[in-house]
Amino acid sequence: MKKYDIAIIGAGCSGLSLAHRLLNSNINVCILESGNRENRIRKTWSYWDIYQHPFASLESNSLNNIYCINNSLPIKLNCDKHNYKSIDSQQFDKYIFEKIDASENIDIFFNAPADDLIAEDKGIQIKSSNNIYRVKEVYDSRPDNIDAPMYQVFLGYYINPISSTDKIMPRLMDFTQDKEFSFYYVIPFKDNSCLVEYTFFTPTIHTSDELKKTLDSYIEDTIGQYNLIRSEYGVIPMTPKLPALDSLKNVHKIGIRSGATRASTGYTFLNIQKQSEFFAKKIRGINSKNPLLTIKAKVLRKMDGILLRIIKNEPKQAKHIIFKMFTSNNHQTIIRFLSDIPSIFDILRIIINMPKIIFIKYAIKSLINRKI
Repeated sequence: MKKYDIAIIGAGCSGLSLAHRLLNSNINVCILESGNRENRIRKTWSYWDIYQHPFASLESNSLNNIYCINNSLPIKLNCDKHNYKSIDSQQFDKYIFEKIDASENIDIFFNAPADDLIAEDKGIQIKSSNNIYRVKEVYDSRPDNIDAPMYQVFLGYYINPISSTDKIMPRLMDFTQDKEFSFYYVIPFKDNSCLVEYTFFTPTIHTSDELKKTLDSYIEDTIGQYNLIRSEYGVIPMTPKLPALDSLKNVHKIGIRSGATRASTGYTFLNIQKQSEFFAKKIRGINSKNPLLTIKAKVLRKMDGILLRIIKNEPKQAKHIIFKMFTSNNHQTIIRFLSDIPSIFDILRIIINMPKIIFIKYAIKSLINRKI
């Protein structure tokens, strides 16, 4: 049996981000990861550098322009003030694992699933296949099986184009002209590689095979010949509702499991960093406000719920609405809005510049029927 102050379940982005903030403190921490250290899924996290976090040294890319395209019409989003940056999860893992290995207060256990959590008088008992752990608090990032009304389904290729990536236009959203809410996402990197994703916001989970042919065709048309480095397929539940609190006292959900994913965009990394900062302060006894429970966060979830209704019921119109958001608002307003750090004035500008009839129609529906 092992005793710790804090247990973090899961060594993904949220678990490691929280652990990093507790390094070399007087708080004894264990991380329980069900997988192994070597065979980890490699991802790329992208965001605008509008919120300070401790991983800036890991940023592998920085774009000062990115485009939204609809009906072949491009709108450039100026990112000079807040560059669009990326972090490779493989580099992120390596950096934090080395810090943990050198620390005196954090132990990480791989192939150690948290099989059972049991409430005790002074904390939580965690039963794992390799041991029993007694802790005061648990921060749990294990994914829930969420029956969401909408999903973000994507297939991405990491490629080496035969031609230089200097000629490739970065695209936040290059909308397709079909009947679904789908678009392409293109990010060229400094090492002459490129990420191209084909993404759906949909109530129907498409398989990777269903997306492959269309993605192949798009790359051939826009980039040309390439060498495939690796591919990534994913399904992210999209819901504006925060998950229920854990039924056990002193067990806290973190990361995607806690609702850190922005329902209307899928962006998660910055919300995880804000949440990790909050919980690290809480653990140290410092008063702070949970960023997912602020008034602005609640307003944004309401707006996301309206947008998801429109996307689900009128996907072609939803493309027009998103594109209009880019054309009708200044660049900093859009960046702050998409990064979940808008001012009240930013939120008002976004709402005022929405197409009035359809927005009001679905706002009323959201009040009458809370299900999307």
